[in-house]
This record gives sequence, structure tokens and C-alpha cells, in this order.
Amino acid sequence: MPDREQPLAGGDTDRPRTRTLTTVLAGFDEGRAARFRGLVLGELVRSMQAARDPGVVHLFLLPPRPGLTRFTLYETTQPINLEVPVPEAIRLVVEALHEAARDPRQVAGADAGWREADPGAEAFYLGSGARFAHPAPHGSTVARLVDHTALSVTLQGDPPRLALQASAPVIFQERTYPVTPDIPAVQQPPFVLIDTIVRFLR
Repeated sequence: MPDREQPLAGGDTDRPRTRTLTTVLAGFDEGRAARFRGLVLGELVRSMQAARDPGVVHLFLLPPRPGLTRFTLYETTQPINLEVPVPEAIRLVVEALHEAARDPRQVAGADAGWREADPGAEAFYLGSGARFAHPAPHGSTVARLVDHTALSVTLQGDPPRLALQASAPVIFQERTYPVTPDIPAVQQPPFVLIDTIVRFLR
């Protein structure tokens, strides 16, 4: 069953919060987990190719309806002030999530495009990321999933070429991407931000 882990110390325990797939993903065998990460990677790549605005993104998975087999991956974006120091940006982002009962879809100013795929907000939280508009033409994204996988994704060139660094195996378009022992981006401020978000929501 999808889990609702205990909030961080000092957090409210009686407020509704987004369901996650943390426990379910932990039960996957290595091959299934790698393919699932590939599906998430595919969503990130599609978003980058669509030239969406830079910012904080949150990933969700909607299970198939009864009698159907197709599930839906989607993202929602959260506004962020990039002009403030990183500690202040973290405070503002987490504060907004707390006010939205830990549901990124309900944050004031967040895009509402997810409502077309998931009007009942029934999807499970998969992780968060930070998307950038450079290098041209498609940019890069760093993300942390609820199973602790770190991803650093870059699209560059024409036609676009995918460069991926991952802390766990990923199978995408039938190619297996091996583990990157040390991902430089993990030490950078954007990753500090998204790691804080994922810990808060996981």
C-alpha cells in the first residue's frame, strides 16, 4: 500500500498530505525499479523538450482506472523566487508547501494543468526537481525521487542528445544507464533545495 510517512519533527500530524509511492518503490526488484525510473526520466525529457519555464517541479503518478491498464505521469510547477539567497528560497518553498497541506498541486500560484489528467488529485507523489533553461536548446533538470534516486538530466544539440547521471540504474528506451558514483550536481544549491522538499513531502 502507498504510505503516508510521519512528517518531520515539529510538523502537523493531523493535516491531510499527499500520498507517496515510497514503500511501493522500495519493494520493486532491481529490474522493475530501473524501468520505472526510466518512465520518470521519460516524463522529465518530454517536459524539457516542451520548453517549459524553469523552476521547481513535482512529479506524480496516477494509477489506471478500474478495468484499465494505463497509468499517467504528470508534473506540476511551483513558483520560486530565484533572486533570494538559497536558504531563504528553501524557507519560502517549504512554507508554501506547509500552507498547502503538503500537496504541491495546491500551492498558491502553482500551475493547474494537472487538473485535466487528475481532477480528483488522486495521484501519488514521486519526487521533485529543479529545471533550467540552459544549456541551449533544451536545458537541464536535476531531481530526487522518493526512492532516494538522484537524477541529473541534460538535453543538448540538434537533434537533442540525452546526457544522464543517476545514483541508481535507469532503463530508458531499452538502454540501461549505469550508476554514476558521484553526481557533481548533488552538492549544488538547487539539489539542496529539492532534497529539502522531498524530505518534507516523503
